[in-house]
This record gives sequence, C-alpha cells and structure tokens, in this order.
Amino acid sequence: MNKMKKNVIASVAKQSFAALSIASLVFMTACGDDSSSGPSSTGDEPELSSSSNDDEGSSSSKKKGKSSSSVGEASSSSVEESSSSSEISVSLTGVVFGSDYSTGELRWIDKDGKISESSLSFHQDSKVVTNGADLYVLERKGADNITKIDPEKLESKGKKAVVWQVSLDDEANPVDMAFDGDQAWVALQNADSLVKISTEDGKVKKSIKIGKFAYEGEHSPYVADIELDDGSLYVLMQRYTQDENYVVTYPKGLLAIYDASTGDLKDTIQLKSKNPSNVAVIGGNVYVATHGEYNAAYGTDADSQRGIEKVNVSKKKSELLISGEDLGGGIASMVVDGEVVYVSINLGYDENYAAIQALKKVDISAKKVDDVEGFTDMSGSMAIDDGLLYVGDRSVPAVVTWNGKKKNTIKQPKGALPPYNIALF
Repeated sequence: MNKMKKNVIASVAKQSFAALSIASLVFMTACGDDSSSGPSSTGDEPELSSSSNDDEGSSSSKKKGKSSSSVGEASSSSVEESSSSSEISVSLTGVVFGSDYSTGELRWIDKDGKISESSLSFHQDSKVVTNGADLYVLERKGADNITKIDPEKLESKGKKAVVWQVSLDDEANPVDMAFDGDQAWVALQNADSLVKISTEDGKVKKSIKIGKFAYEGEHSPYVADIELDDGSLYVLMQRYTQDENYVVTYPKGLLAIYDASTGDLKDTIQLKSKNPSNVAVIGGNVYVATHGEYNAAYGTDADSQRGIEKVNVSKKKSELLISGEDLGGGIASMVVDGEVVYVSINLGYDENYAAIQALKKVDISAKKVDDVEGFTDMSGSMAIDDGLLYVGDRSVPAVVTWNGKKKNTIKQPKGALPPYNIALF
C-alpha cells in the first residue's frame, strides 16, 4: 500500500468508529462528505423551528451563527423517495440503512422479515437509532442532522413520516443517542459538548461541556458511545490525536459518568486499553469493548492490548476481563443479549478496502469465547432481539440473521445499497 493511501486511511480511521470499512474512509477523505442529502421541512412536511439552549452549561462558542450546543434551522436538503408507497401502514421489525459511500438510503423490515421496496435518501454516513417506538436518523459529519421518523407511517407516507428534523453545528458529527423518558442525550463525536434534547420537538434542554477531557491540542475527546442506566450516563471517550502527517496517537480510553438528569459529572475512570468502541451495562456491571491500535495491515493484533474490560465504578478501576488474545484481535463493534455479547473482530482489509472480520460469541460470566462461522464482514453493523442476531454483512451484501444454529439471508430488494447500519424496534 503506497504512502498516500496509508495517509488517507489513517486520516479518517480516527474520525469514526473502528467498525467503518476502509472503502468509506477513502471515499470520504478523497471526495469530502456530501451534506446535501439530508431531509428538510419542505412543502407540506412538518415545519421545523430553530431552538437554543438557555441552560447555564450551554456552550458560548459560536460557529456560523449557531452555538455548539444548539439545534438550528432545518436542513436545506430534502428526503427523496425512490418509489411510491402503498397506503397501508405496517408494524416493523426494524430498519436497515444502506450506503455505497456516496449515497445513503433508509429501508424498513416488516414483521415477516421482508425489506421494503421503497426507500428514503439520507446522507451516506448515517446511523439509525430507535427507542422501541420511534426512529431517529443521525446524519453524521458533513450533514450533521437529527431526524425523527414515525415508523408506522413509513410505508404509507414515505417522506411525510418525518416528524421533525434539526440541524446541528457543522461537523458536530452525531454518533449515538441514549433515551431518558421524553428526552435523549446525544453524543457529538467532533464537538466539545454533549446535548440533551426533547424527543417531542428536538429542542435542546441541556448541554454539558466535555472539552476538558480532550487530548492536548484537540478540542474534543471524541465520544465513541454512550449508555444510560439507572440514572447514570456512561460516556466513552477515545481521546486520540493526529499530527500533520496523519499519524494517530491513541492514549488509553476514558469513561466519564454523569448524572443523567442534571448532567453533573459523577466520576471518570481510566481504561486499561486504547481506542474503545462500545460501552454496555450488563447485570448491573459496566463493560467496555476496546479496539486498540491498528497494526501495519490496518487490522488488530491478538494480544493483551485490547479486548473487553470490566469497570468497577465504586473502586474507579477497570480490568481486562477478556483479552484480544482470546478474541483474536480488537473489537470493532459489540451487541448485548443478556449475559452474552457478540463482537466483530477487526482482522484487516482486502485489496478493495473491504473489511475482513471475525464474529465471536462471548459468555461474559463464564469468560467463554466461541467462533460464529460464516460471517466475514460485519461493518454493516449488528443488532439483536430475543436471541436473533441481525448482521449487516457487506460481503454478501445483505442483512443476515442467526438464531444460534442457523443463518438466514434476507433478500435484498433490487437496487438496494449494501447494509451500513441496522436498528430494531
């Protein structure tokens, strides 16, 4: 791999979750993010109002007329329908977001496991999140929007299923949401703050500054994931930095714990390893999955510098419970099903920059790791419900389910883009 390609990969790899495939990294760095594909309020769609946060903790810095903790005007772009919809509303199993790294689309999965023929267009780098009833599309760096959608109206109403859409500061890069009743915390990976918004209208209710946790010279600690449990908000920070030659430095990750109601900082805990990817609360205990540093092949080594950490909040300590030696490398993504977690292990990338990954099933309490055969690229994300695992396998490309014994490939509609993100209701 030549020096320019190495620089391109290193430049963007640190800006997103470790699970992103190198193909997307090359495209976004070389071409720039397309910010014109997000939804907006036009015609007879819901009208969106600008709003600001009057909370004392809100940011006072300004960028293009918006504070870094504010939700601004509706995006100037629009949702596009790829085909007409029927007039029958349906209950859904979940949604799948597809991307070819230049365009992105949202499709939905009905109770029979069929993916919709119709789709809505969004920014090519987006994440779908649900709270069990509503759907949210986080359009990431380059579009920087949050869109709430009524899933029951998707099939019958198409783009009119949009309830509201709000625009964030440029390059705020929303990456996750954690729901707290009729409000939700939003992680902004490239900003110096977290915001709490109303799920009714998207208006900011609270903002907390996190820039003090950034690595020296950086403005953001680069939040990778957030989790809300029993009144506490767990904020996972990667805290990397990059020099002018695109060389990335990863210090050990940091877990910050906030009061989910007030936004007050309760504690911080230094992790044992670097480049964390996911945080989860399992059986009252906090666990963190870490990817660690990349090796020369842009994969990860099977060593003790990465794995699954168990965090002892009361003692402010973290221990490496299951190492990369047991897993075969670093964790790109993790989903939880009771005491069992499924993790995708980053092994590297092929000559076409497609991810090469291994899928592992981990029994947390027994510290037992098992291989799940037949999956080679989970960079289209994973989701799980009642023991049924959904994998966005971009090597197929399709959404593939696994019930612990048998795989089933969900048929892709003609022209559907490869899976990039999955969320279940």
